[in-house]
Amino acid sequence: MPLRSNAWLDNYLGMKYYITDCPGIDGKVKSSAEDFIVEEVLLDGTVIPTTVTGKPMPNITGRPGPWTWLIVEKRNVDPISLALIIRFKLHVREDDVSFAGLKDTVAVTSQVVSVRGVRPEDVPRELGRDVKVLAGFSMDRPITTRDIWGNEFTVRIRNVTGDLGAVDCVVNQLNALGLPAYYGYQRFGVRRPNSHVIGRFIVHGDFEGAINELLTHPYPLEPPRIRELREFIARTHDYAKALELMPKGVRYYPERVVLRHLASNPRDYVNALRKLPTELLRLFVESYQSYLFNLALSIRIERGLPLNEALDGDSVVLLDEHGLPTRHVINVNESMRDRVNQLIARGRAAVIGHLLGYGVRIYPGSQGDAELKVMKEEGVEPGMFRIRQIPRASVRGGFRPLSVKPLIINYSVGNGTLTINFRLPRGNYATVLLREFMKSKNPELALG
Repeated sequence: MPLRSNAWLDNYLGMKYYITDCPGIDGKVKSSAEDFIVEEVLLDGTVIPTTVTGKPMPNITGRPGPWTWLIVEKRNVDPISLALIIRFKLHVREDDVSFAGLKDTVAVTSQVVSVRGVRPEDVPRELGRDVKVLAGFSMDRPITTRDIWGNEFTVRIRNVTGDLGAVDCVVNQLNALGLPAYYGYQRFGVRRPNSHVIGRFIVHGDFEGAINELLTHPYPLEPPRIRELREFIARTHDYAKALELMPKGVRYYPERVVLRHLASNPRDYVNALRKLPTELLRLFVESYQSYLFNLALSIRIERGLPLNEALDGDSVVLLDEHGLPTRHVINVNESMRDRVNQLIARGRAAVIGHLLGYGVRIYPGSQGDAELKVMKEEGVEPGMFRIRQIPRASVRGGFRPLSVKPLIINYSVGNGTLTINFRLPRGNYATVLLREFMKSKNPELALG
């Protein structure tokens, strides 16, 4: 029987099981930003460095064009806030800023950000106290996910209770079984782990519910004054007064946007949501997608079915020479199963699960049955992800490998601290790997 997580947050986000059964080492991550370093890795293996690790600046050849690619280092800044800071500081529109991936909030991170309509020489080297521009160069196109392989992480887990033997155990089992490709805590939020809840309300057409979750549901890790303000909004619906009291920092930008509209239009919930940036609306809906994926993946682990081996009825995606998913998907039957599993063993294919959306069809099989079970329990169907009242929040859906083999570069335990350096392909979460080592009962405190 797989090891079940006892953490409320894991279960709240659909990450109900561990893949390893080794003892947990507990501990604390992110005692400081420097304990969690994330450096973007380009497709050719080039690392986009932070100033903390001292790695050399990459030699990227620019091209004449309307875009500027910036190497940006941020410290304890969330991705949505970073986008807003860049837009406001450089006076550009929402669709003039492009990322290849979202990075952790409580961390020192580096990545390439592309901005249209500004010249490299006109960009200041600091966009705020916690956002630095390390380099910039002209380019003829925006950066996309196709330019990125993934991320390299350098992490320190302090106050560990286990020894190197427990760490070795986890590493060996991950190499054999694969790391579950759960969507991690950052996808949903840690202080307010509710982006999927807001997304569920939007998908189900309950826009008042989405607004209430955004504005009025307090979570334990929020500051007391914010929890009190949320309770005030729930009790009084005095949106104008709440707008006066809501802090003006970028962290509370979504609440302020919605409150500003509701102050004049108290029950116009759909248009209040429409005031939010497209990337945030889609984040809510995609977070619900991610939650459903996590639930179905948990069912597969609960049933004792392999993540890195195809069964009859599974779907498999072919991987390219970099180990990244292509668009070529195979539906596996008995006659081809052995050949497909040979490809998986060689790192050229992976079993996938679906990201539910209006363009997705679910077929019976080991994974399909788990997904259909989740859909029934949630009362959701693919067509519901076409959000007719807010079309730009709609998501077509897709697929995601069920597991990934992490590249663990090195690790050591000393003085009660595990230091680990590893890489994960794009779209995967370091905290999902770290939870296999720590097995914390309170990941919101240990990993937040």
